[in-house]
Amino acid sequence: MPRSITHESRLQRCTAEVARFYEAVAALQPKLAAVLVQLPPGLEFNGRTVRTFFGSVPRFRGTRIVCEPRHPSWFTSAAENALRDARVSRVAADPARCPGAESPGGVRRFAYFRWHGSPRVYYSQYSEAQLANFAATVRKMKATETWCVFDNTARHAAWDDALQFMAALRALPEI
Repeated sequence: MPRSITHESRLQRCTAEVARFYEAVAALQPKLAAVLVQLPPGLEFNGRTVRTFFGSVPRFRGTRIVCEPRHPSWFTSAAENALRDARVSRVAADPARCPGAESPGGVRRFAYFRWHGSPRVYYSQYSEAQLANFAATVRKMKATETWCVFDNTARHAAWDDALQFMAALRALPEI
C-alpha cells in the first residue's frame, strides 16, 4: 500500500488514493495473493478508523489483506477484534516492537510472518537456532495458508536465511 495512504493520510480520507492503488494492481489478478498495509510506528489504533478504512478497501477474489502495525496499541483485544471483523490478518514480525507483535493476529486462517533481521534490522543474518525456532513456530500454525518473508536484505542475508529456514522446516515432523 502506498506510503501516502499509510504514513501521510494515516488511513483517513484516502479513498481516491486507495482506488488508484487498486486500479494499478488489478492487472496482477489472479496472481495477486496479498496486499500488505504497513503502518508507521506512531499510528495508534483507532477502531473507527480501522472499520472505515478496511471496510472501504476493495477485495479481489483470492487476495488477502495483511496489516503490519508497529504501535503497541494495535496489540490489544479491541484491535484484534477489529482486524478480525474487517477480515484482515496481522503480521507477525521479528524483531517484535512490543509484546504480541511476534505472533500473527486478526484473521488467523492466513498467517504472515515478516522477519527483518536481528539484532540489526534489515542487515543481520539469523542464527541456525533462530531459524529453527521460526520453523517450529510456523509448523504449529493452524492457518490454512502461511507466508514467511525475510526482509533482511541490506546485506543479502534473506536468501540464505530462507534456504536454511526451509531446510529446518522440512526436518521437523509433521503435526
